[in-house]
Amino acid sequence: MHKLKLLLLLPLLGSCGVIPLPETTVPDFHFLYAVNDLRPAEVLYMADNQLDYLEIPPLPYRGITFDALLVSRGADPVVRLQVFASASRPQCPVVPSTVPDHGDALRCPGPAGGEALTEVALRPHEGTQVRLKGEQLDQSVRTGRLYLGIRVLEGAPQATDRVDVVQIRVQGRL
Repeated sequence: MHKLKLLLLLPLLGSCGVIPLPETTVPDFHFLYAVNDLRPAEVLYMADNQLDYLEIPPLPYRGITFDALLVSRGADPVVRLQVFASASRPQCPVVPSTVPDHGDALRCPGPAGGEALTEVALRPHEGTQVRLKGEQLDQSVRTGRLYLGIRVLEGAPQATDRVDVVQIRVQGRL
């Protein structure tokens, strides 16, 4: 009888955010700056869905966190970035990549419905630990669509410079 009561309570526990998801590792990826004349307010989103590699069933997840290491691959002494997430593809002009094997970007005049998740200062070839979390990230994992973007707050990266996002771990709860 006690086991039956526990089974009946399981959906309620899930809705309270009690059941943790197993930590998941996501493949590394990178941001290209894509353009040399990026204006301060503009946000460059990756044109491809970043969750195409992640196999998480669509359930009401929340409290999702992405822990990762960001590494600047450019010559600027310091680049300060703001990282954005959007659960839907921003309706902004596509900037085709001029670098082979690198995806296109979406050049937006502002956040374009995305949410700022964090700010980070990067030095060339040094890893900086970040934690991304927010409502757009939760919604993205629930729907299976994530478009990450960056806004350059300081520095002048070149179009061929990139930020590597490595050692990514995803956690959350139901």
